[in-house]
Amino acid sequence: MSTELLDWVYTYLERDEEIVVPIKKMWNEWSMTHRETSLADFTEAVLGDARFEEMPGVSHTEGLEELSPEELEEEAREMEAIGFFSGPRVKLKSREITKEHIARMIQRHNDRLEWNLLQARLALPEEGMEEERSMWVDIMTLARQLRQHLREAGLEPDDTADDTEDAQLSSN
Repeated sequence: MSTELLDWVYTYLERDEEIVVPIKKMWNEWSMTHRETSLADFTEAVLGDARFEEMPGVSHTEGLEELSPEELEEEAREMEAIGFFSGPRVKLKSREITKEHIARMIQRHNDRLEWNLLQARLALPEEGMEEERSMWVDIMTLARQLRQHLREAGLEPDDTADDTEDAQLSSN
């Protein structure tokens, strides 16, 4: 694989605040200008470079085996559209993962989770759908509890919750 690709990945990982980055996320950016490189080739090249360390991957379609292949593909596209990438992840071997990095990563993911939950709630019709609204309130409550636990553990700043969101949660 080309030195250009591997140097591009190195620079990407050197600058990205995430430190641990999904390979598919990087490939999406790379393939905008280098369409000839498949995800499989990109992944093989990155994982074969000694400067990079493979980190545990995730599958956002795990547990959805009842879906057809087309439905699984659509679910993966929807997850990627909101920033959740399945598959292997990598980091630079030379970049250390610190407590501060983990705290920022958890905070960003929790922020994204809460934002997406709020968008889901706003998409629900006002009439009917009582069960869905009840589920949303339960899930949002769990997300807020997670944020509180993170604060108590010193992994997130102890900012006061946004009054608008609190009012919206309590009115549902």
